[in-house]
Amino acid sequence: MDALPVVLLVDDDPTALAMLAGMLKQEGFETLTATNVEETKALISQVPFFDLAILDVHLPDGNGLDLCRLMKDGSLTTDAPVLIVSTDEDIKTKIAGFEAGAVDYITKPFHRAEVLARVRTHVRLHKAYLSIIELQSLKLSQLAFAQRAMIPQPEQMPEARFELYYQPMQEAGGDLCQVLRLGHHLHDYILADVCGHDVGTAMAMSSLYALFRQNCSALYSPSETLRIINRVACSLLPEEQFATVVYARVNRKTRHLTVVSAGHPPAVLQKVDGTVSPLWLRGDVVGAFETAEFGLLNTAVQPGDRVFLFSDAIIEGQKETNWEAGIEQFVRLCRKLRRSDLKDQVSELAGLAMVRGAPVDDIALMGIEV
Repeated sequence: MDALPVVLLVDDDPTALAMLAGMLKQEGFETLTATNVEETKALISQVPFFDLAILDVHLPDGNGLDLCRLMKDGSLTTDAPVLIVSTDEDIKTKIAGFEAGAVDYITKPFHRAEVLARVRTHVRLHKAYLSIIELQSLKLSQLAFAQRAMIPQPEQMPEARFELYYQPMQEAGGDLCQVLRLGHHLHDYILADVCGHDVGTAMAMSSLYALFRQNCSALYSPSETLRIINRVACSLLPEEQFATVVYARVNRKTRHLTVVSAGHPPAVLQKVDGTVSPLWLRGDVVGAFETAEFGLLNTAVQPGDRVFLFSDAIIEGQKETNWEAGIEQFVRLCRKLRRSDLKDQVSELAGLAMVRGAPVDDIALMGIEV
């Protein structure tokens, strides 16, 4: 059986307070009562959850509208809707109530049927809102669980010789990290970033994950695979949503590296001789243009060389989008850490995302050793 709905009543008039409380209790509501601002604050600190607050405008130690503002701006820990009740019938006072965050306004003397109708309506709306939030939270949790299952685990693919740092900004992220085995010596490594930070972004990421699994094959070059995926993504992704991608294929038998870029920060190649170079490539993003062109690089590599793929959070600040400065810092740290174990190096490099303050995007960094 559901708990009774709870209404907070704040009024300095004992008669009005008793009348409202009695009326609501007769109709199956629980009530909390206070007669001034300070008493209300103390009550909310003790009982932060209730379904609706009914506030009088004029209180002995303050204003009910100010109290409403405190409830709406987070100063008081409640998200309950507020209904203003007052003897003022002036339109300016009513507008001030709505501007303070109230959902409704009733003038005194009030009518029983009107008060009950408005209270029931707003309690129902609030409960429906909470149900939607709970459902979205459940879906997001399920999606986050599914995403965690998609994240490649280095210990499960030792022959792929990679390490990964992945930290979504929210419960479910928009960064895609993927490692696919195409043959004993041949692996594909993909890092993509879907624009946005909502549930739709995470859904788009999951769709791209499936597309890469379906289309990555030794039968196709990375450029051909990305063109196939782009054509599907153009019809799959919502308008104005796109993804940046960096896609590396390592053939350890032929000692060959292929890198394809779709508007993503450059991969960084660290050679065993100590040379560290960003692989700057121009390319269109995925999902925006039917006839997209992607940047392509083919180069020889040696055992011990390392390739780093990362999201823009690694090289951007909270307000800066200067990739060049971020890449220079990344390259310097690569040189400093080049003799480190790959796992340690990836962990240290991922720390660059925190240098300019708390990150405002998902953090993903993959290190690959030839």
